Amino acid sequence: MATTASSDAYSTWLSYVLLGAALVTCGLAAVLTPAISTFAASTVFGLCLAAAGAFGVAQALLVKEQGRFKWRLLFGAVAILGGIVIIFVPLKGAAAITLIIAIIIGGMGLTQGGLALRVRPARGWGWLMVASVASVLIAVGLVVRFPFSLTESPGVMAGISLIFGGLAYVMVGLGRRRPLSMEAS
Repeated sequence: MATTASSDAYSTWLSYVLLGAALVTCGLAAVLTPAISTFAASTVFGLCLAAAGAFGVAQALLVKEQGRFKWRLLFGAVAILGGIVIIFVPLKGAAAITLIIAIIIGGMGLTQGGLALRVRPARGWGWLMVASVASVLIAVGLVVRFPFSLTESPGVMAGISLIFGGLAYVMVGLGRRRPLSMEAS
């Protein structure tokens, strides 16, 4: 049965390497195009907020006989207006995005740390812990330096976090490969 466990580990090593490569690629794209990554995140957030507002207005109109129509309509209108402002004044959206990115990076860091402790002492677990610490420190840095962290491009910080995570997954995947002696037998 031990061979089944080792063959399962071997069959999944490539998925770790591919995930790591994808994370590194996305991280490099964010780092190499900081203005685009921050602007794109703001624009997408603005579009989502405006769409949510439109659904809020539609829902208010559909159930207006159930009461609180004005509050529902106001909620939708504020969301639409906020989304439009973020789309057309992306720096305002970048401020919100900075905090959201910090929360996401921090969450990714905490889950990577949990995974590192879960897979310890497997080869590569230390790389996951390094990526975890790096992500948590980046998230804390973005929050502590807010609003000045806007000038450091939250997209670049997210990219660095993705690169650390990607390298960790590559190392975990490479650590899961079968030793050459096992392949010969």
